[in-house]
Amino acid sequence: MDIRLILKSTMDAVLKELKALFNENGMKRQNLGKFGDIFYNEFEDYLTNGGKRIRPFLVKTAFDAVGGDPKEGNIVRASLSIELLHNGSLLHDDVIDKDETRRGKPAFHVIFRGLHSEKKKETFEKANDFGEAMSIFAGDLCFPFAIESIIQSGFPAELSNKALRAFTQAFREVIDGVIIETGDIILHDGSEETYKKMVDLKTGALIRKAVEIGAILGRGTEAQIEALVGYCSGIGTAFQIQDDILGIFGKPNELGKPVGGDIRENKQTILRIFAMKKGTKDQIKRLSELHGKVDLSENEIIEVRKIFEESGALDNAYEMIKQATQEAINSLEKADPPLIEKPKKHLVTLANYLVDRKK
Repeated sequence: MDIRLILKSTMDAVLKELKALFNENGMKRQNLGKFGDIFYNEFEDYLTNGGKRIRPFLVKTAFDAVGGDPKEGNIVRASLSIELLHNGSLLHDDVIDKDETRRGKPAFHVIFRGLHSEKKKETFEKANDFGEAMSIFAGDLCFPFAIESIIQSGFPAELSNKALRAFTQAFREVIDGVIIETGDIILHDGSEETYKKMVDLKTGALIRKAVEIGAILGRGTEAQIEALVGYCSGIGTAFQIQDDILGIFGKPNELGKPVGGDIRENKQTILRIFAMKKGTKDQIKRLSELHGKVDLSENEIIEVRKIFEESGALDNAYEMIKQATQEAINSLEKADPPLIEKPKKHLVTLANYLVDRKK
């Protein structure tokens, strides 16, 4: 079973539904003038190009796993809620992290910075402020579309209302996770415990709530929802740790963005936490010097990689991924009644796929 083919099928269905959602809700706004057209064209391009669509896949697969009835509503439309929330957070993240690229293309704020520079011929700072403002607007705009995707999915009101509550909880938890992550940058009090809490919120919330929304709309039992949420807690942890590893050991052409960003931004990744805990005095001193260095060179990135490898931080991170993945798979067996076999196998395959991904 090739999970990439299954994900491709989800990507195609999500793209079709995204375009339908935008058309129904007046994506091409009238009477907003020329700039309004430019903005919405870029916004549509951002949302309909790229992304693995793992979160809507989880919504749909959870729905199928609990025996959801497709006649009750459009589950693909409802799955857009989490995908749009995810993309809204990325638009904001790129501003927060000062990332210049996203999915191998210029980030949204970079595109509008360039437009400002072309039209206004003012300072870089003014152009950058303009670009970042546009990215914040675009991120904000994702959220009402996300809510509308649940409301307009056609499910009975009692189910839609429960799904909306899960969505708002996901929204709040993602923000809480970013608050923890951002706070660690200034306070430097990151630990394995706070890291796990951050992952559980920032990364895990969208994944957990994806299966919860799918299972709610599929009329799953509490025990089924609990098993699916437990599964996602495991793959959420594995996913974030793999992100940490790829952020320093990955290949820019595969990632679609430069490596080393977490070091430049002084983030408390699991690699840094382990290295600061288990490294030698010289390794700890050097890491402290390099983390937060904006003009980090390629040789210095290689130096950090070597510290992570020699301190055992990289091996520890891989062991955490292995353990979290196994815990995720084991959780699926706790469902009562048991999950339907085919979608359950898809979830197991996805868990293993995420461990081996390169981007």
